[in-house]
Amino acid sequence: MEKIVPYAKKTFLALKDPYHTVITVKPGIIDRAASFLENEGEVWYTGIKNTDAIPAELKERLEKRGFLIHTTDQMALGGRAIDLQLINPITGNWMTGSSSGTALNVFYGINDAGIGTDGGGSVLAPAAALNLYGFISPMIEQEKMIGYHKISTDGIGFQPAIGAITRDLETMGKLLIPLFGYDITKFQPQEETYTIIETEQCHNLPDIYGSREPLIEYLKSVVKPRTIVISTEGPVDVNAPGDSIFGHFDEETGKCQSRSGKGLMRVVNMSGKSALTVPAKGLGRCTVLICESRPGDIAYMFQLAKAYQNQPSPLIQRYFMNFDMYF
Repeated sequence: MEKIVPYAKKTFLALKDPYHTVITVKPGIIDRAASFLENEGEVWYTGIKNTDAIPAELKERLEKRGFLIHTTDQMALGGRAIDLQLINPITGNWMTGSSSGTALNVFYGINDAGIGTDGGGSVLAPAAALNLYGFISPMIEQEKMIGYHKISTDGIGFQPAIGAITRDLETMGKLLIPLFGYDITKFQPQEETYTIIETEQCHNLPDIYGSREPLIEYLKSVVKPRTIVISTEGPVDVNAPGDSIFGHFDEETGKCQSRSGKGLMRVVNMSGKSALTVPAKGLGRCTVLICESRPGDIAYMFQLAKAYQNQPSPLIQRYFMNFDMYF
């Protein structure tokens, strides 16, 4: 009985919706949660971004693996890079989009995991802004995502990738089976066959906070099978908003946009690559690991990510994960 209490509190908070991040809640899943806890020992409440691009088949796989759909989450209108309806609770600035509500509901403890879509950083950037883990791959439901081809606000064509947001790497790793439909960890990559490229050591790298086009070309040329690119980025949307609607006007707004701390995370999906963001110690800072969209490379990227983990802020956990504060 004691094990189910935290999940009941998650639903109480979702129903209260103090931050206006929730569209719908499913209180009735508590019965299934209790069953999973009794039979499997663990369960994860999961939020889904309010978009029809996330296939029903993926939701079914999540449910079967104990990632129970708990909420439908708010997102930035029009898929914008900043959400003018939601606030980043740490900085007080507009929340990073467009999977804004999904990231916030993980941050507040309403959910243990969130599923969103990423065109030009819409999963990775909100996760980084809140010091959460983010992962995207165009391999997830790839055939279905072709039908959602779009043009970005800066004129680049893309199809969104599905991604996930969690508070810890362990939960993200357990999400891989339902995300892909099979266990990619069965691929055992040999460490000595991999090339690691750290962008801080590269002299021929375009400005990672500049225009997207040269960065897309860079990732396409550099990220090959058995290659991992590691980029230190941030602070995301702390010093300025990373939004091309704002930044496109003139040199001044463009420079302001470039101070948003969003680097290669903006072009991972547009380059057809997969990526994992690992929170760093500073606010809104992260290590971005980028690989070719192949099962073995993704498996190795997750192995490598363990070395970049940091302890989350005790103050943030103590304050925002305190459910008693709300009732």
